[in-house]
Amino acid sequence: MKKSIGAQTIVYPAPILIVGTYDKSGKPNVMTAAWGGICSSKPPCVTVSLRKATYSYGNIVENKAYTINIPSEKYVRESDYFGISSGKTKDKFSTTGLTPIESNLVKAP
Repeated sequence: MKKSIGAQTIVYPAPILIVGTYDKSGKPNVMTAAWGGICSSKPPCVTVSLRKATYSYGNIVENKAYTINIPSEKYVRESDYFGISSGKTKDKFSTTGLTPIESNLVKAP
């Protein structure tokens, strides 16, 4: 039997995307985003939906660039931390011990 759950903003399983940005001073930042996915095949594009209140949103508007990383199970703790901490007040890379590497395609780690 089919059952409608109504109009909702859910997809299961939800992909976890790590969004990398630089702030105005060049400090690297990352955040976990659950709302994102493929938006075009030609050219190949992935998009994310972020609230304006996020630190990463401002970084993206400022630099017009971001990277998407898909973490393996090995990085579950770091991915969770990236989603509950703000880059405004925390250096997420030094806290987790991970190292940002600048993209050779866009201005983002």
